[in-house]
Amino acid sequence: METIGVRSEGGAASAHPDVILASGIALDEITFEAVPVVLLNDEPFDGWEHAGPVRAWLPLSAAPNEIVAAIVAANEGLTVITPAQSEAIFETPRASQRAAGLSEPLSPRELQVLRMLAEGLGNKEIAWQLGISDHTVKFHVASILSKLRASTRTEAVALGLRQGLVPI
Repeated sequence: METIGVRSEGGAASAHPDVILASGIALDEITFEAVPVVLLNDEPFDGWEHAGPVRAWLPLSAAPNEIVAAIVAANEGLTVITPAQSEAIFETPRASQRAAGLSEPLSPRELQVLRMLAEGLGNKEIAWQLGISDHTVKFHVASILSKLRASTRTEAVALGLRQGLVPI
């Protein structure tokens, strides 16, 4: 087991750290109560119901900037989750699409284009950012309109928001 106390005030690690960075321990081994913990662990994520003070659960292979960001977030009282943890906790886009009653779910690229439409981007901007042609963007937009049964891009974005396909 390896733990490091981290003080946000720039001081040295102490017995009373602001955040604890722990590596190679399991949830049931954590005995810290009042101090937020950033845990580096490759064990399967089972949910936050027994996580206690753990505010971030990152893989051992996490990049240094990800670890620093998790420490800063934990110190601010935030909880950090990875995309895989998010899928385990919240509905996946496909599940949201099924619940919304779509006859055919949007493809990952169509979801990406819909979200870019929600940001107010035009076809040329979307094409440039995705590295595809304007024609391909028009094809995706037409498919999105059809699948959402929308008449306009604005209506498609509104429906996407209501159905949870576009994050707020």
